[in-house]
Amino acid sequence: MASQAMAMKECNYTYHSIDNIVVSGISASEEISAFTLLKIVDLINNASSSISLSMTLNLSVENPNNVQAGFERMAYQLDVDSIRITEGEISQPFSVAPHTTNVLPVNINIDLRKIIAQENSEAILKLAKNLLGIGSTPSSLKLNVKPTIKVLNRDVTAPKYIPLSFSIGDK
Repeated sequence: MASQAMAMKECNYTYHSIDNIVVSGISASEEISAFTLLKIVDLINNASSSISLSMTLNLSVENPNNVQAGFERMAYQLDVDSIRITEGEISQPFSVAPHTTNVLPVNINIDLRKIIAQENSEAILKLAKNLLGIGSTPSSLKLNVKPTIKVLNRDVTAPKYIPLSFSIGDK
């Protein structure tokens, strides 16, 4: 319904967590051993083909409204230190009851090799260090979201992206 979309616009979005971090098949979600860290660094330094990074970015969505907030699907763009690194879509419906908070999981897949080849390696290396818990400078992230809702059995998409900003690596 249109009221759900309006309520989504009024929700408060904050960074909750990142989990399920996998770099080319190597899990980095739990505590990283020195050996695993060396494998990941070696992979990044020596790979000639793609280096896949997948993770789940979890956002807290607080609904201060008196009506349910939600969407049918949502397009997103992810920027790291002002560099667009990926775009995608959440195809699962999501909702937040009035005056509650729910966690919105955003599954992200990135080809690190492609981004590094675009001379964005400094920002990506900083993000990778922050994801691994060894960074010294926070990464600035901006998730731009564009929700789609159903109105009278028709899809209606927000006219522009809504920016959500946060940092990773603050100590």
